[in-house]
Amino acid sequence: MRRSTLAKALLTLVLLVLLCGTFWWMRFPILRAAGNYLMPEDPLQPVDAIYVLGGSSLDRGKEAAQVMHGDRSPVVYFTGGNVPTALESIGVMRTEAEVCLQAAIQAGLAPKKGQALRVGTSTMEESQFILVHAKRYGYKRILVISSRFHLRRIGRVFREPFEEEGINVLLHGAPSDQFQEARWWQYEEGLIMLNNEYVKLLYYAWRY
Repeated sequence: MRRSTLAKALLTLVLLVLLCGTFWWMRFPILRAAGNYLMPEDPLQPVDAIYVLGGSSLDRGKEAAQVMHGDRSPVVYFTGGNVPTALESIGVMRTEAEVCLQAAIQAGLAPKKGQALRVGTSTMEESQFILVHAKRYGYKRILVISSRFHLRRIGRVFREPFEEEGINVLLHGAPSDQFQEARWWQYEEGLIMLNNEYVKLLYYAWRY
């Protein structure tokens, strides 16, 4: 009996060591896959309108200007009703939509092609507003721009309700200036962003 118990314990230990060794050997592909799962990006193509979600204004504003250089849309809208705390602390009460639009203009966007929509304090609120807005103007295909790691959650929020209204939603990610998504685990900002997104995915799955 004692030998049998010892043999089982040794076998369990060997399997555990092999499992840990395999994980360590495969750690980089596993970590990379964890990031890639969050970035289901669509190929760029002409659309009726582009919407840029609030937050990470510099990254998203620059990417919006870059996308618009390809003449893929006649207009780009910037949403977001929150005032960044850094601006609020110095008494500059400009919303994320306004800040992102300004970043896009500085990156080369023609001012007449951009419009700030000062609404939305969450991804869900922005999606609900954009749905009403897109229906009002008769858009049938839109492009939504956000940070790359946000795309999985955005797709779950946008695609089904928009498709029910006959609107095709494409997703495009703005690369971060603070870390490289392909090597997110090497940056503190990347660790925080990935952790936050997986937590939010679980929250949105439970809440909505």
